[in-house]
Amino acid sequence: MNKHFYQKKGLAIEQIANELYQLKKGDRMPNISEFQTQFSLSRGTVQNALKFLKEEQAIETESKGHLGTYLKMINHQVLLPYISSRQLSATMPLPYSRLYEGLATGLYTAFRDKNIKLNLAYIRGSEERIRAVEEGVFDFAVVSRFAAQYEIDKGRAIKIIMQFGEQTYLSRHVLLFRQGVEQIMRDGLRVGIDTDSLDHKLLTNEITEGFDVENVDLPSNQLIYGLRESQIDAGVWNYDEIIDKRLEDVQFTELPVKNHHKEMSEAVIICQKENTLVSSTLKRTLNVNQIRDIQSQVKNGHMTPRY
Repeated sequence: MNKHFYQKKGLAIEQIANELYQLKKGDRMPNISEFQTQFSLSRGTVQNALKFLKEEQAIETESKGHLGTYLKMINHQVLLPYISSRQLSATMPLPYSRLYEGLATGLYTAFRDKNIKLNLAYIRGSEERIRAVEEGVFDFAVVSRFAAQYEIDKGRAIKIIMQFGEQTYLSRHVLLFRQGVEQIMRDGLRVGIDTDSLDHKLLTNEITEGFDVENVDLPSNQLIYGLRESQIDAGVWNYDEIIDKRLEDVQFTELPVKNHHKEMSEAVIICQKENTLVSSTLKRTLNVNQIRDIQSQVKNGHMTPRY
């Protein structure tokens, strides 16, 4: 590779590679004038960038006269080192359960196999993760389908890129009670509520509706600690952690099953609504079946989590 050429024309190559990466064989590609207008480049710069990508055997084009120029061949793996999303940042829940550990392992494995660097941060609360993606702090995030759709319906500038199916985010929620407290919702109880989690807020409000209770703002991953320290009397929590950590001192009851509970059990990936490059990269990189298989192996103890 001519390093001087790449340094001089690097930005143009990256911008054009970003656009081409979203296309497939047989698609019409933008013409030189369209690239000029879109990226404020000179005609010669666009021509040189396209020539470079052809020489690298990233693309092969075919002119069809007034119909335009079409991609006769496109090699996304060759294009990959030149696109801006060759390194992605993401956020997901703290991996306190085997399901989360499996999901994180699956994501890292998928990106590693495609030679894309993934920087994964763990942030508590779906509202914070959604906000971070919308504001461009992270390229994508893992949240529940319920949380994602709830915010999309409110007009947030995000979109769902990938859905993993029921019980990939968690198996189910249950209602925990402090030792010595009767396992029934009633007036006077102190109930833990995580105001940063859409799912947790809705579920807590559902089970306390009609009761005179005291809501205690508490991060959901600290609910069990709050119960043990008598800071709260009850709280909704993830059944998976009880099983994974064999929490024998925790008493709980099942929640009445409602349709939206299924949406809360499903993991989805979201990105900015208009970020077509990230969404295209994710769709080309991630395979739902592969990630679900890895998640299952981690959950069942057949694979060591890596994240």
